[in-house]
Amino acid sequence: MPSGRTLSLLGLSSFLFLVSIPGALAADALIVLLALLDGRRTRPPSASREVSRISSLGAVTEVTLSVINEQDRALSLRLTDDLDPSLRRLPGSGGRDEWEEGFPVEVPARAVLRCHYNVRPRARGFLALGAIHLRTRSPWGLVWRRSSVEASDTLQVQPGVRDLLRDRSYAIQRRLRTPGPRRNRQWGDGREFESLRDYVEGDDPRTIDWKASAKRRKYVVRNYEAERSQNIILAIDAGRHMRERLPPVRAGETGDVWNAGASGWREVAPGDAQGGPLDRERMDYALGACMMLASRAQNFGDRIGVVVFDDRIRHISPPRRADPASLARTLAEVKTRLVEPNYPLALATLGRNFRKRSLVILFCDVIDGSVSRALIGSLARIGRAHLPLAIAIRNPALEAAAARPVEIAADAYERAAAEEMVQARATALQVMRQSGILVVDTPPGDTLVRTLDKYVEIKERGLL
Repeated sequence: MPSGRTLSLLGLSSFLFLVSIPGALAADALIVLLALLDGRRTRPPSASREVSRISSLGAVTEVTLSVINEQDRALSLRLTDDLDPSLRRLPGSGGRDEWEEGFPVEVPARAVLRCHYNVRPRARGFLALGAIHLRTRSPWGLVWRRSSVEASDTLQVQPGVRDLLRDRSYAIQRRLRTPGPRRNRQWGDGREFESLRDYVEGDDPRTIDWKASAKRRKYVVRNYEAERSQNIILAIDAGRHMRERLPPVRAGETGDVWNAGASGWREVAPGDAQGGPLDRERMDYALGACMMLASRAQNFGDRIGVVVFDDRIRHISPPRRADPASLARTLAEVKTRLVEPNYPLALATLGRNFRKRSLVILFCDVIDGSVSRALIGSLARIGRAHLPLAIAIRNPALEAAAARPVEIAADAYERAAAEEMVQARATALQVMRQSGILVVDTPPGDTLVRTLDKYVEIKERGLL
């Protein structure tokens, strides 16, 4: 590629046409010849890339590009590389635009120069980082020589939970804190006997140990702890409803998460490039809850099984000892599809494959009437052998639209449609509760904590 210096020389030589056309052509030919010779003398350096193999959704990950100059002269070049569309360069050392156009660097003779930039994954899965592209300036500065270094790296983006725990109260943080290596005791209404203690006012009379009370001549009660080594089945709906992008709104929070436009609802821009909260798919909130639940299940000694489905069964794994690292690799591959979920197929398959009584935690949302009826019927059927728990993740945009003041005629239609969907959803959840199905109706930002709280409550009460 001709450099700016070559173009300037060609521009200056054009004035020679006013004096002598042959002289001007000869000058142009000389400049082009010098540029070709300069380009042939240019040897591009080698380059490599370093990036961590695993990252979390929304987390900042550093990428390092190394340029190795084995020549006896300093090199001036521009550098960039190919990124998956779901990886976003962050402003910092060299702005994002500079990297897109080629980041300028000077590499001393016989030296290695390392350049760093940060990326932020905006989608789960295995994201590719491709070839490294170089533009090396020639010794005389007349041309840029373009070259590429074939490089292939894969960043495994797992469901992240750090953003979902941001700004939680101390009490919630204390509940989520991972205990040490000692056995995690959770006293409650479980069925595993733990110890005896003196009766205090308010204790359930049914926990009194009459033999021990007779020996000690005072009331003694039994302590029970949450049962262990039980089966937990994570049933994950990967259909179209789980594909919706939702802001991390929590209970009690308000704000215009959507704006109404002439063409209908439009989403407000997601989190800022500096690392603010991202709008995530509904699926991402569900998978974050799965990750934290697996960590807590590991402390209880529970086994975790997984079923991922949409209109077909996409993944099924039998219950095994909770291993958050292995589960993260599995969940990183989960992709949502624009299809209706087949709840009868998924839950029938679950019933055939998992015979032992289990806590079946289904992550979903209920809007469409016919789909809701299929879901309720299927959950009621497996409720004969298992304990079903539905985690329904709300859409704050829908609730905001149902409460938005009406200013023009179009607003009235939008509000009526939103109110109808909100009411249909509330009716479906009420029917589920009346059918004996446990339900957690949660805003997106509270999905992780409310799922974990319900799981611990079930363990403490011995419902499973």
